[in-house]
Amino acid sequence: MRNLSVEQIQQRYDKHQKIHDAEVDKLFNVKNLSSEQYRWLSKGYRHFTVFDIEAMAFDARMGFMICWYALRWDILTGEREMIYDQLEPKDMKQNYDLQRMDFDKRILQTLSEELLQADVIVGHYIQKFDLAFFAQRCHLTGQDELVPDYMDARFIDTWRITKSKYNMYNSGGNSLRNAGKVIAGYDSKTSVDLQIWKTMYYVKHKKWKWARKYICDHCEIDVNQNFDLFYKLMRRINPGGMSV
Repeated sequence: MRNLSVEQIQQRYDKHQKIHDAEVDKLFNVKNLSSEQYRWLSKGYRHFTVFDIEAMAFDARMGFMICWYALRWDILTGEREMIYDQLEPKDMKQNYDLQRMDFDKRILQTLSEELLQADVIVGHYIQKFDLAFFAQRCHLTGQDELVPDYMDARFIDTWRITKSKYNMYNSGGNSLRNAGKVIAGYDSKTSVDLQIWKTMYYVKHKKWKWARKYICDHCEIDVNQNFDLFYKLMRRINPGGMSV
């Protein structure tokens, strides 16, 4: 068996080159991790970010991001931390003055910072919506540099895993709500009332802050449910994912 130094193991780990379980122990000074911990750490994947966005309209040319939530998970220590950002009244007002709809310009920046910290980014339907909408809004707000480059991070879409591994098309579909019921064992998602979302256009509306809170709570619930879904799905997939 090879006998690499910690520095050599670290180099392989940083390049996502396979290291042995004993080398994981040596690198992190640990022992007796679970099989899933060894499986992902041996390929250089430790820091996960499970995230979701909420947006006004599905067309990035007509809408904008309202908030994002991200659950940071360290697979080595098990530590979890929820962080988020949301539109503030000042974000709305300064763009009213400019007669532009770049309300989300600031929170696009904070989301980009968060995504670039992760080894693996996880979400439900993020390939088709969340990541795509985020990238389009970055370009539309003149912030091309916020869009991750190839291999800056890896992403895993739980919608795609659910579809390929379970294919619940004939039993409720592959939505996060249905996947939560079937796989995670519960569904806590709140309903979507379009009138609440429409309120976000008008910062002077008396219910603007209430609407924002409802939407943010909705987003946080989705992230927590998707984490529980991913936690069950991850043992059935290869470590890694696709490039952002």
